[in-house]
Amino acid sequence: MKIKSYILVILFSLSFAACEKEDNNGPKTDNDVNLWIEKTMRDNYLWNSELPEKNTLNFNADPKDFFHSLLSDKDGKDLEGGHHYFSTLEKVVVTKSGTSSIDSYGFEFVRYVIKNGSNTYKAALIIYVLKDSPAEQAGLKRGDWIIGVNGGSGSIQEYEILESGGSVSFQLAEYNGKTFIPTEVVTVDASRLVEDTPFLKDSIYTYGNTRIGYLMYNHFASGPDSYTDTSYDIYLQQLFAKFKSQNVNEFVLDLRYNGGGLTSSARLLTSLLAPEDALGGTFCIFEYNENNKDRNKTESLLKTSEVLAGNLNLKRLFVLTGNTTASASELVINSLKPYLGDANVCLIGKQTFGKTVGMTIYDESEKYGWILSPVAFRSYNKDHKADYDDGFVPDVLVDELDYDLADFGDMHDPLLSLAVFAITGRSDLKSSRTKVMPVPGSVVYSPKTDMKNNMIYIPKDN
Repeated sequence: MKIKSYILVILFSLSFAACEKEDNNGPKTDNDVNLWIEKTMRDNYLWNSELPEKNTLNFNADPKDFFHSLLSDKDGKDLEGGHHYFSTLEKVVVTKSGTSSIDSYGFEFVRYVIKNGSNTYKAALIIYVLKDSPAEQAGLKRGDWIIGVNGGSGSIQEYEILESGGSVSFQLAEYNGKTFIPTEVVTVDASRLVEDTPFLKDSIYTYGNTRIGYLMYNHFASGPDSYTDTSYDIYLQQLFAKFKSQNVNEFVLDLRYNGGGLTSSARLLTSLLAPEDALGGTFCIFEYNENNKDRNKTESLLKTSEVLAGNLNLKRLFVLTGNTTASASELVINSLKPYLGDANVCLIGKQTFGKTVGMTIYDESEKYGWILSPVAFRSYNKDHKADYDDGFVPDVLVDELDYDLADFGDMHDPLLSLAVFAITGRSDLKSSRTKVMPVPGSVVYSPKTDMKNNMIYIPKDN
């Protein structure tokens, strides 16, 4: 059995290109699968003391129904559309190139449901476009409005059509404060595998002796091709070595859409941002249920010799956040607070998601055809604190959707400009390009969340 430990991430995501893995040992009955699920949950589930008595369970039920009958109300959160559990049970899906390739047009969006009297319209606002994607090649960019698909105008019928499929045309529009004005129709080639790079923008800004580094880091991944590929981590170290060589002494970390990723990458980023004298100290603590206390462990920050070339020895940090800033992103914030001090980790944006528990992946795909991922542990910082079940409240509360969206790294971006204003005191940097939300009373949905495909995890030996 393959076992991996995960901290679940909540993040808007694009669908993974996948193919089902064959069961080499032949089909198993639902009873066989459910017996395995029940035993694994009773041994490892964080809330295993709340599991129903075995003689009350229906072991002949569909495995997903059986699995959900075991889950605690403490598992997950109430989100738009109902309660979403952190623990998952899924049929095996694999991608040909690991976690960072997605079958997609290559953009992410915010969904708007606009109510005007008895009429309801659907629109989408593009919040970023991936490099070398069909969307980028078609000229789509951050801040574009989509109000129609394949000849339609005024409303999008189904949001799924914006994610993947054949060649498609989008009706773009501008918003004048009262209504949408159609502009042009853009044709986008069929979706394909697109590299979901975590590096969306990096910059250095100079104001006298102040040199500010900026990184828009979108998820924690070690490399594009597999969980053992470390090319992203190597690039991250090289990027910070560049920041250090350019004498960066202040930093703005943009995690506004970052729902998490690989724990080792979070550890690396934290080590690059932490004060130098913190290196080798505690990164985080993982604690399991009462039956598994022997699995409790402490993860350390990297040593000075491992990251000295890129460690910025910061005294404070500015983090740009959103309501899908989650899990590994929150882990980085929480882990840095004891070393920098709460007042020196300044959050600008929206309240983060709030995710302090983690999960272990039990991969019995070859035997049963399923992967079980129950919440199995809690995570803490070096002071044994994890006081963000409801998310971190920003020091400066601002919603970027109240403004025209500017490119990442552009000072018209309200989140970045407020961070640079806090560092330099230059009031002329603050954005003044406000935007009225479309139609008073609009129902606005944040970027979609996916409970299955977006996780931060700690690979373990089999």
